[in-house]
Amino acid sequence: MDLLSSVLSGKDCQIQRISLAENQIGTKGAKALAKSLMVNRSLLALDLQKNEIGPQGSKQLAEALKRNWGLKDLILSGNCVGDQGAAALAEGLRLNHTLLTLDLQSNSISDTGVTALTHALCCNQGLTSLNLRENSISQEGAQAIANALRANCTLKNLDLAANLLHDEGIHAIAQALKENQALTSLHLQWNFIQAKAAKALNLALQCNRSLTILDLQENAIGDEGTAALACALRVNSTLEALYLRGNSIGLMGAKAVAHSLKVNSTLRSLQENSLGMDGAICIATALTGSHNLTYINLLGNKIGESGAKVISEAIRANTPSCVVEI
Repeated sequence: MDLLSSVLSGKDCQIQRISLAENQIGTKGAKALAKSLMVNRSLLALDLQKNEIGPQGSKQLAEALKRNWGLKDLILSGNCVGDQGAAALAEGLRLNHTLLTLDLQSNSISDTGVTALTHALCCNQGLTSLNLRENSISQEGAQAIANALRANCTLKNLDLAANLLHDEGIHAIAQALKENQALTSLHLQWNFIQAKAAKALNLALQCNRSLTILDLQENAIGDEGTAALACALRVNSTLEALYLRGNSIGLMGAKAVAHSLKVNSTLRSLQENSLGMDGAICIATALTGSHNLTYINLLGNKIGESGAKVISEAIRANTPSCVVEI
């Protein structure tokens, strides 16, 4: 690692991208890399995922971010960064305005760490993508994220999948989405979301004009929550992809979505489940009308051969360019 650090520190270094994933770099290696990043001006992307960097190594990299103005993408997923490391990186983000992507997936970050990061987001105007998937963020952290979304106008992609947000946390984020007009992609899979949160998202989507991708897979919004989201589709004119697989959506939810598809002109990608034959007929009926869908995922829906035939015929007659997975 010392040799690589020496190369990166050279004034003639032209290396732009490095992947050092799963190399057991550890704290010592992170320190050496951080030292080189303080003087390097060529490196644009650095992948350090799964390297046992830990909080201390994260602190060293955070110090480098305060002085480095070239790095655009930093991947630190699976490094046991923890709350201390997250707080240190937050301090780095306060002074760094050139980093675009920060990946902190699976790093044992709780509400304390994410609160520090969100405070940095309130003043950072460079970061466009933040991955916090598979951490331990709950309702308190969600409220901090919501506060940041109200102040930040550059973050476009936010991944909060596999956390502990529940309905209360999603409600806080939904309230912020009414004001935020920058975020384009929001991932909320595996967050114990039920119908109550879906209703809050419905109201948010009726106001929001920036979000194009909303991923709610593997939650528990059911028919009631799906019907609420379907209401938003009748009004919202920017959402292009809605992912609802793994939400126990049945016939009632399918009917609600199908009805909204008849008036929605922007949704292009849809994933649903548990529809059955009757639900398939509802979706097929919607496909006979005016819509812009180019992709529908109906895997695991038990629609049977008859349901598949109904949908296939609807597509063949009305939308031959639409791809359907059944």
